[in-house]
Amino acid sequence: MRDKLSDPDYEGGNLALQSGASEVDRAKYQACQLIAKYQREHGWMQKEVAAKLGVDESRVSDLLRGKIESFTLDRLIGYAEKLHPGLRVQISAA
Repeated sequence: MRDKLSDPDYEGGNLALQSGASEVDRAKYQACQLIAKYQREHGWMQKEVAAKLGVDESRVSDLLRGKIESFTLDRLIGYAEKLHPGLRVQISAA
C-alpha cells in the first residue's frame, strides 16, 4: 500500500494539502475536511452525502478525498452550508 501511495499516478487515497498552497486552496481544503467530518460523525455512506448535496457519488468521492482542484470555493461553501445550516465563513487580513 505504501508503494501505491507514493506513486504519483495512484488514484486512490486521500490527498494532502500541498505545502505552499494558496489561501484559496487552503479554504477549499478546509471546506472538504468539514464535509468529511460531517460524514464521519453521522456515519453516512457516500450515497447519503450525495443525496443531501444533490450531486453524484463520484463528486462526493472527490470531495472526501480532498480533490480540491475539482471544485470552486463557492461550490464547496455551498455544499458545506447544506450540511451545516448557519455556517459562518470568516476572512481576515494577516
